[in-house]
Amino acid sequence: MAKHVLRLSRRGVAAIADGHPWVFREGPERFEPGTPVRLDGPDGKRVAWGLADDGTVAVRVLGRGDMEDIPRLLVERIARADRARTMLVPPDTDAYRLVHGAGDGLPGLVVDRYDALCVVKVYSAAWLPWLDDLVAALLRLGWVGDVYRRFGVNRVDGREGGEVLHGAEPQEAMVVREEGMRLLVRPLVGQKTGLFLDQRAHRSLVRRWAAGREVANLFAYTGGFSVAAALGGASRVTTVDIAPEAIADARETFRLNDLSVEAHRFEVADAFEWTPRGPLGLLIVDPPSLARGKKAESAARSAYRKLHRRLGPHVARDGLLASSSCTTRLSLDDWRRAVTEGLARTGDWSWHWLSSEPVDHPTALVHKEAHYLKFALLRRR
Repeated sequence: MAKHVLRLSRRGVAAIADGHPWVFREGPERFEPGTPVRLDGPDGKRVAWGLADDGTVAVRVLGRGDMEDIPRLLVERIARADRARTMLVPPDTDAYRLVHGAGDGLPGLVVDRYDALCVVKVYSAAWLPWLDDLVAALLRLGWVGDVYRRFGVNRVDGREGGEVLHGAEPQEAMVVREEGMRLLVRPLVGQKTGLFLDQRAHRSLVRRWAAGREVANLFAYTGGFSVAAALGGASRVTTVDIAPEAIADARETFRLNDLSVEAHRFEVADAFEWTPRGPLGLLIVDPPSLARGKKAESAARSAYRKLHRRLGPHVARDGLLASSSCTTRLSLDDWRRAVTEGLARTGDWSWHWLSSEPVDHPTALVHKEAHYLKFALLRRR
């Protein structure tokens, strides 16, 4: 008999039956975060089990059978996640997401690989009592050297910085490989856990599309798309970001790939206000999330419309626009509508490509809350 039991409503039972990895809080029952909890239906029959959380999500579901030993579960599921990446991640790549929450059977937990370094981000207090077991499971993979946890999740840690979970503190800057391209990573202070790993496949596409084109990369961060375009044979790449330190890192990333800094442009500017000097053969628009809360959704849609309305005329005939959004609050349909409305009077356009999260960012089958990334290629006819 389980020590901790949560009785679910019929709606909660149905959600778990469909495969949703969260149980939303419906009543006053609360358990210490990380406590294993058995989930029963209204009739008292066992439905599933998981770990207690302390927010609007009451329990992170881990299984629909008997309760398992958590340390053993971590070993097994992390090993399976690692094997999947071995099959799915492109060769000559040592930077990717090793664990992506519920998509790998570990809801609320993220682990990114940078060579022999694992950077952990905890999105659920359910995992806090199990960090030592997480480290032990990672070390069993054989290739893991150091394990570092990044803070920055308000509902879990509410602070910046991080802590060493195993080994030494990461270097301030390190270099990783992505399909042979060398990228600069700052695991202690960089965006996400140091690099936008979720855009790897799209950087590869940009590399294919850039040959002979005048390219501009807006909201460039450390210039991953810019380097991909330059390696793909772009005639010139203009890299634009509002942060001087990001532009400095972009220059260094060009040097790491034996690309001439002098042959390209680097501009510290607000991408929302920036205007190109001439027609562009390829424009890359990848802004940060524009809606952190529900009240900001309308403003985010407006921002995407205005951005595309202003920039669309600067794409040459038969030029390409690679546009992306990481705004979770906007659905794919809402984002497409905003882009369409923005470009509507800037010429004749066609959608050529639509995609979302890459192979190392799996999502559970019915976990719509986990879908956030949108990427499209449009051509001005």
